[in-house]
Amino acid sequence: MNLSALSRKLIYLVVLLAMLVPLYMLGQPSGGVGDSGGQLSEMRDKFNIAESDLGEISPASETMKLASLGMRGVAATLLWEKAHDYKVQHEWDRLKAVLNQIALLQPHFDKVWEHQAHNLAYNVSTEFDDYRQRYEMVREGTEFLTKGVRQNRNAPRLVWYTGWFYGSKMGMADEKTQFRKLFSEDEVLHQALMEEGIAVDSPEARGPYFKPDNWLVGRLWLFHGYDLVDSGVKIRRQTPLNFFETGPKWRIKHAEAIEDEGVLDDRAQNAWQMAADGWKEFGERSVPTTAAFTIKLGQLDELTRLKALRLEEFRKLTGDELPGIEQQYLPKYMGYAKQADSDVRMRAIELAGEIEDLDLRINKTEGYRKQINYQYWDTLAQAEQEERTVKARQLIYDAEKANEAAELDKAIALYEEAFAIWAEIFDDYPILTVDDSAQDLVQSIRRYSVAIDSEEFPDDFPLAAFVEMMGNYDQVSSEIYEDIRYTQKEKIEERKRELEEEERQREREAAEAMERERKAKEEAKAAAAAAKAAEMEATAEEDEPATAEDSEEAAESESAPDGDDGGEKGDVKIEPEPTAE
Repeated sequence: MNLSALSRKLIYLVVLLAMLVPLYMLGQPSGGVGDSGGQLSEMRDKFNIAESDLGEISPASETMKLASLGMRGVAATLLWEKAHDYKVQHEWDRLKAVLNQIALLQPHFDKVWEHQAHNLAYNVSTEFDDYRQRYEMVREGTEFLTKGVRQNRNAPRLVWYTGWFYGSKMGMADEKTQFRKLFSEDEVLHQALMEEGIAVDSPEARGPYFKPDNWLVGRLWLFHGYDLVDSGVKIRRQTPLNFFETGPKWRIKHAEAIEDEGVLDDRAQNAWQMAADGWKEFGERSVPTTAAFTIKLGQLDELTRLKALRLEEFRKLTGDELPGIEQQYLPKYMGYAKQADSDVRMRAIELAGEIEDLDLRINKTEGYRKQINYQYWDTLAQAEQEERTVKARQLIYDAEKANEAAELDKAIALYEEAFAIWAEIFDDYPILTVDDSAQDLVQSIRRYSVAIDSEEFPDDFPLAAFVEMMGNYDQVSSEIYEDIRYTQKEKIEERKRELEEEERQREREAAEAMERERKAKEEAKAAAAAAKAAEMEATAEEDEPATAEDSEEAAESESAPDGDDGGEKGDVKIEPEPTAE
């Protein structure tokens, strides 16, 4: 049957109206308390993917999405192409405008914020000659990332990336000296950071000159991301090990930066102490792994100790006649446990399971520690916080200044004093011979060689072994490095014991000094009391004869007649009566 055009249109209209009913039931928005809305609204709430859950709501972004009429992907692709063209043509204002449009179309696509912020801070900034303009473009990149964090509050990697920018780009660029100074004086940026919840006015963010430091501010951003993860947000597109190591490492980078800038006193020592504490806290953090358990990088020694205890008990249960377990690369503990006597077999099986689990944890911990060179950073923080290390750096710094001023005698004396201290440090911490500071020390040795006008060093040169190991100022070989890594642990423990013994010796000396002072005070007090008693006794002896003489004189005066005194004028003198014959 042929239908007229009007009939077909009416049928289409009825079908469309009928389809609106299920669409409304599926997409009905939530009406508030007690009304969860349609099925799509319930799913958004269940998986926390509603616009309000993802981040800050942007009306402009929603408008652009609707205006694209389902062609958002095509529009975004065209805008990305335009952004590249504007970058090539050096149309910076248009580039930033296009980036804002891309962000409005794709606000929850993390790569938009990461890639374009990196583009501004690392690529576009290098197109300017003046370091001030470069800094402004770096700041544009960090602010672009901050905007992305606001619109994606459950994206820890964006927060991590922001902290990385503040530390790495501003603190490791060729213009790092200028960038760090400009950042410390950028009050507008500081106020914006305060509004984002980054306490740039706190001691945690301030450097040695009581101004915000880019490394420490970046660390605060990173710890903000750690708080997100600790609250239950998952880390995406990044390994947990790399995610958690950066914050503590920024403390170390801060300490290195202020030393490079000439802060070589108790402020640098305090910065290294806080860096060591931060790295130790990182070692106590539970880090997820590819296995079914988490690990703590700082508990390798504890795991090894527990394994030794379990293994000793396991040997006692399984018997000495069994082959040596330590001679096998991957021993089958369970097989040995099943050969034990029946009365101890269950306990042996339990121990076998525990030992195998400890083996897995030890292997995983060692592997993760090697990935980030955990032992090196731990050793560096421990060595750098010592007073002698700060003194050695101060001497090198002063020697370089004297050398630049052509004060060669002074420079040579300072170099030699510093080299003697560095030799002691390298003896106690061999792993530092492959540090970046060791490469700087090589340059100082070169300048010292020029200052003494000789390429040969005396036989008693403190760093002779170091120079020989470097192979005529070449890089250290991997074999030497591995040897240093294996011997470092014993050296560190020995140095720790020496420091503890020195501390105990200082405490004993202080206690003895206090005891001597107390005894001296008591003796002085006793001597003063004895002297006072002797003085009082002498005074009493002198007063006693004088009193006796006064008493005798008084008695004589009382017994003498009044007439003997001759009397005074006008007194009547009475004559005695004559006696009868």
